[in-house]
Amino acid sequence: MDEAISSNNFPAIWQLKSRYGLTLNATQLKEVLWHALPPSPSHPSDSACAKNKIQLALELMTNDDASKTVVSDFLQEVLKNEGHTNCVLVNQLVESKIPNESALKEAFDYLVSKGRFYDAKTMRDEYKFSLDFSELKEQLQKTYDEKSRNLQSILHLYNKDDETCQFTLHYILKTVATQPQDGSPELLDLRYDGFFSNYMSFISTLLSHGVMDQTAVDAAMSKAVSTISREGLEWAAELKARYQATMDPAKLKEAIVKAIDQNERSLLKLILPLFVSEQDTKAANIMILEKLASKPDPYFQGIYRFAKEACQKQLASSRCWSQEAVDTLIKRAINNDDIHWAIELNNSYRAYLDIETLASQILKKVHDEKVQKRSSETYFLDTLRKLLRLAKPDNPDLPNTIQTITDQIINMESFPLKQTVVEMLIDFQGSL
Repeated sequence: MDEAISSNNFPAIWQLKSRYGLTLNATQLKEVLWHALPPSPSHPSDSACAKNKIQLALELMTNDDASKTVVSDFLQEVLKNEGHTNCVLVNQLVESKIPNESALKEAFDYLVSKGRFYDAKTMRDEYKFSLDFSELKEQLQKTYDEKSRNLQSILHLYNKDDETCQFTLHYILKTVATQPQDGSPELLDLRYDGFFSNYMSFISTLLSHGVMDQTAVDAAMSKAVSTISREGLEWAAELKARYQATMDPAKLKEAIVKAIDQNERSLLKLILPLFVSEQDTKAANIMILEKLASKPDPYFQGIYRFAKEACQKQLASSRCWSQEAVDTLIKRAINNDDIHWAIELNNSYRAYLDIETLASQILKKVHDEKVQKRSSETYFLDTLRKLLRLAKPDNPDLPNTIQTITDQIINMESFPLKQTVVEMLIDFQGSL
């Protein structure tokens, strides 16, 4: 056996064990292990050869305290020499059930430092090693900064009864959650491997692990909403439902304005449920209608029908409106010759046409009739009557406006329905 060892003849060593049951004593084991370390550890073939020799030596060792001490010493030697250290070799030596707790703890720390958390958990389960609060903090921060997906594994490595570790978890959660500014460029990095994905995953994992801080949860909700994205808003809803997250209603209204301005109206249905009170939700719905009503035609690709449909949908879904909003809509309808919707707005929402628009529309219709006679007499007169009914009867300026319109038509050149129109306006003025 000594001759085989001195000549580094591992096949012969193995045959001696197979045929005669010979094993390596502590002295022989030490010689084999120390000589197995590769001269050039960075070279793949040397490392593979060393691994095989060490594995064989461990299989041939005598199961006594002296041999286990040799393995412990060898493990510590390997851990001291960065050039010879690798996770596979460390795991090989740990699996030899060495009794030296100090060496095993060094191996545990090494595996953690190399991100081999699965192997470290195996050691924790067997030897009860764990991260202290400073090690936990370091690994948590490193995982977050490097956008690693190892957080769940790290959370298996600390002592859950250690109050300093619990404090560290809460500190990290709060620090990470509150650091970025709402709407900052980093938060708006919504790529799969971008900042927000890492931010959301990290916080969600800590929360699911039972780490809870209301300030952190509320901050995370605010950051999520500020992304004005489906992913962010769905996460905000989850934070609200699972962890009772809340945020300033004013910030939610800001998100609504941004979603509309960015033409991301499909996101509004995700923002509205994030309000807590019915009053705030109603105010938000009214604001949405007012914003849509005030948007110019180019916002709707220059197509009136798109504007009308967007506002109709908002009215139907929320049943909330303001006088300002519906009055703006009725004016838009009239300016686009949509008398039917204008009447619907007047009947359903008590929308009224402002007197300036009323005057300009009546005079325009009269001018068109006088110059081009575009429609039948019945249709023309019926349209004027409908326009008059859209004015607010108790508007103090309405009588003078009607008088001004009447005077202008009287001063026009004669046309077939001139007298009829004048009489209609006089009758209407008399009914006020």
